[in-house]
Amino acid sequence: MPEEGIELRFWSDRRVEPVIHDVAPPGPGQILVRNTRTQVSAGTEMNFFRHHPIDGPLTSGELGYMGVGRVAAVGAGITEYAPGDRVITSSTHGSHWLVTPNDPAATPMRRYIDHLPDHVSDDEAGFVVLGDIALHGIRRAQLQIDEPVVVLGCGMIGQLTIQLARIAGAWPIIALDLLDDRLDTATTSGATHVINAGDSDAVARVFQLTDGRGAGAVFHCAPVPQVLQTAMEMAAERGKVLLVGSPPGTATIGLQVELLRRELSIIGTYEIGIDEPHGYWPWSRRRNRRVCLRLLATGQLSFDHLVTHVRPAAEAEAMFRAMHDGTTPWMGVVFDWDDLSAFR
Repeated sequence: MPEEGIELRFWSDRRVEPVIHDVAPPGPGQILVRNTRTQVSAGTEMNFFRHHPIDGPLTSGELGYMGVGRVAAVGAGITEYAPGDRVITSSTHGSHWLVTPNDPAATPMRRYIDHLPDHVSDDEAGFVVLGDIALHGIRRAQLQIDEPVVVLGCGMIGQLTIQLARIAGAWPIIALDLLDDRLDTATTSGATHVINAGDSDAVARVFQLTDGRGAGAVFHCAPVPQVLQTAMEMAAERGKVLLVGSPPGTATIGLQVELLRRELSIIGTYEIGIDEPHGYWPWSRRRNRRVCLRLLATGQLSFDHLVTHVRPAAEAEAMFRAMHDGTTPWMGVVFDWDDLSAFR
């Protein structure tokens, strides 16, 4: 009898449907992973739940792109991985994930797999994918030691940006959010100052904390596009505003006073075309993720205080609805796939 697996299908009316399927063995050049955890990418996945039409059709597939598990089986030609190895992948939310690491025709999600250090927990490990996103923003900002930084939006990406800015030597690191509990967490992450984003004098306070200069780098990590104007107002002359949080929609900004006369740079960060390193940009996604794993393993980077919920995968719909409705504070959300009996 073939092994049964589960994948989660997401409908536009916010239902989450478990689909039971037979798990096929890996073919030549393939690796079958049995997931223990999948992590929620709050920005991408909650954007679907917030903005997808309520009466729309079934989505084209599953959500998610962060998974941790153990190699269940390998196909012919695979030598770097063996059954039992702990690995990280770009799995969607499901019990199994098939990786084809050396197939150039496969999507980057299907190609990505890497070993995990023994002392990095399953709950934390998947979030290095978001650490990669935050680290790419830090690299694009070309931060200098003692450069003032503002982080607008203290969700998971914002918290990781704060930690990596601290490691890079930025100072001060000023965090802004509307939620006081996230500002408390930002202090734990390494923010030197926190400001409630709803304060009418938030921009003035940024200038006070930076000796009247403004921030050399402002990281837009919020899901709200209109924050871009505020980010520009907080930047120093010739400062940089970096879009790290992938906000959907459009924003209205001032061109003359804010952008043109102060010679600001607005920088997008999306990691397009850098799955493999090259001479002009050696920091591939895999390399960034390995950096985050090393920093996590050595204690320089911490995810423990960011993981707020670990739930059985069978509770995914209830968790997504709670996140959408705002009925409970949340940040790092993990689905546990160890026990599939609740699906049957």
